[in-house]
Amino acid sequence: MAKNMILQSKRCCWMAGRSLALFIVFVMAVVSASSAQQIVPAQEIFEKIESKESVYYDGVRISGDLDLRSLPGAQVPNSFAVTNSTIINATFTGATFAKDAVFWGTTFECASFDNAAFLGQADFANTSFGNASFVAATFAQPVVFDAALFRDDVSFADARFAKDAFFNEALFLANADFNYSDFDSYSYFASAKFVGDALFSDVDFSGPSDFSAASFFGSANFFQSRLSSPIFSDVIFYGPAQYGLASFSGLSSFGGAVFAGEAGFNLARFSDAADFSGARFQDLALFGLTKFEDIASFQQAQFGGDLNFKGGAISTILMDKASFGESSHIIMNDTDFSRFKAHWNEIEDHVVWEPGAYLALVENYRRLGWSGDQDDCYYQYRRLDQARTGWGWSKVIDILAWLSCGYGVRPGYAGVWSLLTIFIFALVFWRGDGIRKSAKPLHEPAEKYAVPGRVTLRNALFFSTMIFISRGPNEFLPVGRNRYYVILEGILGWLLLALFLVTLGRVMIR
Repeated sequence: MAKNMILQSKRCCWMAGRSLALFIVFVMAVVSASSAQQIVPAQEIFEKIESKESVYYDGVRISGDLDLRSLPGAQVPNSFAVTNSTIINATFTGATFAKDAVFWGTTFECASFDNAAFLGQADFANTSFGNASFVAATFAQPVVFDAALFRDDVSFADARFAKDAFFNEALFLANADFNYSDFDSYSYFASAKFVGDALFSDVDFSGPSDFSAASFFGSANFFQSRLSSPIFSDVIFYGPAQYGLASFSGLSSFGGAVFAGEAGFNLARFSDAADFSGARFQDLALFGLTKFEDIASFQQAQFGGDLNFKGGAISTILMDKASFGESSHIIMNDTDFSRFKAHWNEIEDHVVWEPGAYLALVENYRRLGWSGDQDDCYYQYRRLDQARTGWGWSKVIDILAWLSCGYGVRPGYAGVWSLLTIFIFALVFWRGDGIRKSAKPLHEPAEKYAVPGRVTLRNALFFSTMIFISRGPNEFLPVGRNRYYVILEGILGWLLLALFLVTLGRVMIR
């Protein structure tokens, strides 16, 4: 009972606290709504800045052009805060905000921050922008654009972010241009949405960048950018993703990413580990001339189109349990790799024929100690090579090597041919009545001492087996032309047994 009373008391306190919190939020909303109609002329803000007062407005609408270029030296010496407000025209081009600049929840219809310098913190969280530009803007302290809405094209080209930059859950409804910008510290774009093209060409991400769970509906262009420990886990690329000539350092994570369009990593360089585990490539996956200097993991990745490693250099690649579409191809022409960890039965139907690539895979499996995969890959190599060879003695010998012992890696082939040879000759001896029981097996000629009567199929099998593995038993004698069949079977027996033992020994020794 006491315990229930305590729990009920705690619940009542929680409900009271929740009601109070809701009441406070309601009051704030009413106050904000009541003040939303307040109009503040831009001249009033100019006067405050010129008199070196801090600027703070909440829930207002600024009339006139807020053009800070007319200020002495375009300097804002004290804190500047305009929150939950509406600014129709704002021209902060070349302005310097000496202290914190806060625009939380404000709506900009047309704003220019080109070449602006933010020496204090800049807070644009939950801000809405119409036509906006931050070209060559400088942010000396952390800047926050979390949950910001960019309704039209926005440009951060040549901008410099000296400290952490936050764009978490930002929504870009048109093109977002970050070309040639510098992120000197951490950059966060987690769960951001780029409806138009996202342009990050030739960008310096000196600190770790987090794009986890972001969505790129247009083109995502990171061409020739430099990324440090980037996180693109669970990102969805609905359009083409371009990382050509990009440089990756630190752990690069693309685990669980979805590439609905073409994924281009041609000429990219991964100095450290790259994780593509569980990623889905629904279109072309292009890694031509790409360098993986550390481990590259594609475990459980899915490929709907071709996977192209042509001319690449790979230290170690893990492709365990990766899956490929029926028409997918793995292109490894002129690819240099030290370890390629994917079982042959998982990729054999997809590796594009190129003699050097196949032989490199055979050698790779030998180094890994995967003898079964080595044999299977070598067997496939010889079969494809034979299919492309014109008729001649070399092709005939290849066919014999294939049928007799599977190119030296299938001892079972020789075993099957041995059993088949024994059975065929046994049928010949039995059906042709070619052997007789001998009354005096050590005397010649055979016919003189042959016992009349047909031998059984069982006896014929016994006789054929003994002829195949050594010499015929003394109690049976071949008659007539069957003596020549005995010689032929003996020769075939020595050849097939030698092939079987050599092939079996080679496989077992490994």
